[in-house]
Amino acid sequence: MAELALYLYWTSVVTAPIAAVLYWGYFGSAALAVRRVAAQTSAGTMSVSLPAGGPNAGIGRLATTFTGLTTLFLAGWFAARWAARGYAPLSNLYEFTTAFAFGICAAYLVFERTSRNRRYGALVLPIASAMLGIAAAFPKEIVPLIPALQNGPLLTIHVSVMMLSYAVLTVAFCAAVVYLVQGGEGKRRFAALPSAEAAGDLAHRAVLVGFPLLGLGIALGAWWANSAWGRYWGWDPKETSALVTWLSLVAYFHARAGSGSVAGAPGIRRLVPARLRRGWRPDPMWWLVVMWGLVMFTYFGVNLWISGLHSYAGV
Repeated sequence: MAELALYLYWTSVVTAPIAAVLYWGYFGSAALAVRRVAAQTSAGTMSVSLPAGGPNAGIGRLATTFTGLTTLFLAGWFAARWAARGYAPLSNLYEFTTAFAFGICAAYLVFERTSRNRRYGALVLPIASAMLGIAAAFPKEIVPLIPALQNGPLLTIHVSVMMLSYAVLTVAFCAAVVYLVQGGEGKRRFAALPSAEAAGDLAHRAVLVGFPLLGLGIALGAWWANSAWGRYWGWDPKETSALVTWLSLVAYFHARAGSGSVAGAPGIRRLVPARLRRGWRPDPMWWLVVMWGLVMFTYFGVNLWISGLHSYAGV
């Protein structure tokens, strides 16, 4: 089963970049599509070529198909690796990064279907492909679990919830990037991209799913920490970084709520001049960019470069 899992992993390493290229082809077909408009003038009939913004449906269907195949291959990898290990394959960076790519592909397919727009795949699938490529750099051997991880049910539930939250928030990040590239609410700089309103709506819907999942994952981690280390919270680097990531989403909701902000709090009013408090504020979508940067730091920075109780990357 371990060999089957490895075969399915390497197959997905091939199919995911193909899906990414196809999504870029789908996006490119929309950017290059033109329509002819005829107008009657005093000089006669004139024809003008305008951007049509209509992508090639066949390329789009093929891109979705390859994304679906990648998701199936990774689901097979997960099942085969689990059978080979005897517990969920979520205990080191090779396994979690591969599972992360699986979650990104699966979450994206759900949001693609609900949004009825494939163009976000041009951002999402390259990230999934990069995760699979990064996973290749980590050891793939099956080794016994360290004592802190020897809790099968909590290992499966806690890490799966965290992985799913990161995957859904990756979709939110990609939609936020589209929104910002388009120039924000009411603007559309590029006809080939989804409108800012559509991108903002997708980003917000993804956050509404990812935010409680991340909170649940942190709570489950605290429960497990008490079982493994005798305390619910110890400000370990990974715990702290995950909490800061969750708070960045709180800041997004706060900034999106309206004109009211922390700048109006009594303490802030005494310390910060009014001209600064009433000045320019960044679009709330920038918080989703900050959030994803924090996700990447929590994920890679803490595991690889910052020593802590959660430093069991397998490298």
